[in-house]
Amino acid sequence: MQRKSARSYGLWMGELTPGPKNDITDVPGVLVGHVSLIKGSGPLIPGKGPVRTGVTAIRPHPGNLYRQPCWAGIHVINGFGKSLGVPFIQETGVLNSPILLTNTLSVNDAAQGMLSYLLKENPEIGNDARTPNLVVFECDDSYLNDIRGRHVKPWDAILALNRATDSLMVQGNVGAGVGMSLYQLKGGIGSASRSVSIQGRPFLIGMLALTNYGRLEDFLLNGVPVGLKLKINSGGEVPGSLILVGLTNAPLSRWQLNMLATRSAMGVGRTGGVSRMGSGEFCLMVNTNGLSQDKLLDDWEMDPLFKAVVELTAESIWNSMFFATSMEGRDEHVRKALPVSEILNRAELFFL
Repeated sequence: MQRKSARSYGLWMGELTPGPKNDITDVPGVLVGHVSLIKGSGPLIPGKGPVRTGVTAIRPHPGNLYRQPCWAGIHVINGFGKSLGVPFIQETGVLNSPILLTNTLSVNDAAQGMLSYLLKENPEIGNDARTPNLVVFECDDSYLNDIRGRHVKPWDAILALNRATDSLMVQGNVGAGVGMSLYQLKGGIGSASRSVSIQGRPFLIGMLALTNYGRLEDFLLNGVPVGLKLKINSGGEVPGSLILVGLTNAPLSRWQLNMLATRSAMGVGRTGGVSRMGSGEFCLMVNTNGLSQDKLLDDWEMDPLFKAVVELTAESIWNSMFFATSMEGRDEHVRKALPVSEILNRAELFFL
């Protein structure tokens, strides 16, 4: 059965209208690139595999982010994480580097790649200009991946940045999502977008989710505790994490972006997330228009964007499951794909 989005099955994903592609690249100028690393099978041989990991790069606009930074806001849903760049965004509200996603023990390797990328692009860094504040988020893919092998190398980060495009996104087992788990099933990369109109002005907002958290019994789909009904050997629990990156062309201040980021937790709750101890969960929101302060929206005009973030968060998380396929990793650890046919064909799943 070909994997496709939750929305394509007729499932309710919210009231607001999605963008043309219904992913984060609907936001004008946004570029996303992936490098997927899949190699080997069988028992874990530390440093050699099996390898089930990767890198995802997000560029909020096609220009030079160091020279053309953007306003940003970040919300820490649960701070059990090892990501880079969070304190600087909290302090200044500025994003001056691309955004990378990868596994927990490859954060520094990915950062080295992005640093090389930025140094080549900006020869003034470290001489006549301040150093950039790199943003690298992570989730722990050790259930399937030889994480200690640190198979993501700096050149993989550079390749992901160079591959970034505004074309229809691949979702599921791709990039940083290759080895990730969601509700003890296969997770990964998911995305969605919304078109909103405020005082007659049209805007787009998109979300990308890297999902790696939760127990099967927590899993909700449109308010239904589907996880309690699924008869499936879901495998062991994993260290949790969730990374959410939201981008919009709506003219918002750093404080308004913080307000948007906090609403993401409501969307996580729609899917059953309870932010268990040990789960590093972050939401970064970025205004792709740069640091312009012209014609910012009034706080009282933001309700459509608040609603959009809640819908986007939930749909992106669900899409990471709907697109993902079953995967076997190290030591015969398996993450099974969400059994979409079973869910759609068994009405009793929706009537507990």
